[in-house]
Amino acid sequence: MLAAVVLGAPSDSFLSSDDHDDFEAADVGGADDYDEEEEMGSSYKKPNFTSLPQHFRVRMGDNVRLPCEVDELGPGYTLLWKREEGDILTAGSVLIVKDTRISHEGNSLIIRNISLGDQGSYICQISTQDQRELRHVIDILVPPSVKPVPSTGLAVVKKGEPVTLSCEVTGNPLPVVTWTREGAKKFPDGQKTMLGHMITFVKTDRHHSGVYTCTAENSEGSPAKGVINLEVTYEPEIEVELNLVTIAEGYNTELTCTVHGEPKPNVFWSKNGERLDSSTGPNTPHHRYVQTSTGSRHVLSIDNVQSHDFANYTCHGENRFGRDHKTIEMTGVASTATLKRNKPLTNGVELEWVTVSHTPLMEYRLRYRRPSATHWEELLLKANEQDSEQGGMLFNHVHQLHGLASATEHELTIESKNKFGWSRPLHVEFTTLPEEAAVHEAGRVTGSAACQATWSSISATIVLTLVAILC
Repeated sequence: MLAAVVLGAPSDSFLSSDDHDDFEAADVGGADDYDEEEEMGSSYKKPNFTSLPQHFRVRMGDNVRLPCEVDELGPGYTLLWKREEGDILTAGSVLIVKDTRISHEGNSLIIRNISLGDQGSYICQISTQDQRELRHVIDILVPPSVKPVPSTGLAVVKKGEPVTLSCEVTGNPLPVVTWTREGAKKFPDGQKTMLGHMITFVKTDRHHSGVYTCTAENSEGSPAKGVINLEVTYEPEIEVELNLVTIAEGYNTELTCTVHGEPKPNVFWSKNGERLDSSTGPNTPHHRYVQTSTGSRHVLSIDNVQSHDFANYTCHGENRFGRDHKTIEMTGVASTATLKRNKPLTNGVELEWVTVSHTPLMEYRLRYRRPSATHWEELLLKANEQDSEQGGMLFNHVHQLHGLASATEHELTIESKNKFGWSRPLHVEFTTLPEEAAVHEAGRVTGSAACQATWSSISATIVLTLVAILC
């Protein structure tokens, strides 16, 4: 097992935890002499380092040997080890530091069971006048660790205000931090992940609420995670699936609203402004009305609908930040018609529409005008039994409206009436055709008829000729 990764150093500079008594020299081969000059007035050669500066990358608990070999350490010279901060570790053969993990063998400094405090620069120095030094660097490789901010893992912010989520991350090499949302949920801007130690949302809303995880990874150990639950407080927000429900007497129906809010809103229903009792039972005033909820979805169920049940039902939500409401109209009138055909004519329009009604339709009402006009023209059409399809619930009707100016924009509404009243109007826009279009169409039809007559004559002549030949 290698105990250290050294940049630009021989592999035998690494020590395993079992190498207490048998260390090999860390430097294979020597460096060129730093200085070939001899000291003035001395018969001894000035000592030079033969070891090279090295950068050691080691893990916690490893052992490391820091080499400091010289070509000739003559009398009068002392070699010492010190930290960059100035703490002297050894002087000659004397161990100065009171740390049992540190020892020396020859000129090499041995550090066992490396800890985080051992990180830094180590200097081997020869006591020459120019204070010759050899510098080694120990870099401690540390697995990532994460501390969420706030440390409680809960961040609360009011809707519309900014918020920053961050994770204090340590580790060497510097970890890469990735943010994700619980359940693979995307960020409000559509991204699946975000990078960096912190993320900021400038303007928050309910879509920012949720659980966020920061994951820190480097080459050491397993990824570390921090979790922050972001709560955005806001007033109730209500959505309804349908704002108009058409139903026949004797059927069951459900009215549904979705209520969001933080804190969780108090939700109730009202009928024509009168609050409905949420209690159930055969003796309660609205025993056919049942209120249920699942999460943010709230349902008002009405069994065996009667004519007096046709009303406006409102879903209300309240919390300490405000309130909201949405109204659903339940009625027996026909649904708004659906347009199937809108074919402009020279002086009018051909329309086809279909209406859903649980009771027979009695009549239709068409209102039309030019956009610049203030007065609506009105036309009442009797509904025919032939209009009914699919057991009397679908009513299909076709009508041509004439007497309009050509090449003119118009707007039109269609309403359907049953015994409960008029439906909501369908709005239609169209532009009548110019006169030239009618002339062209007539010419095309006439020309087609003429061609057909000519071909008929030719065909008859051919037949008669063949008969004469055969006879």
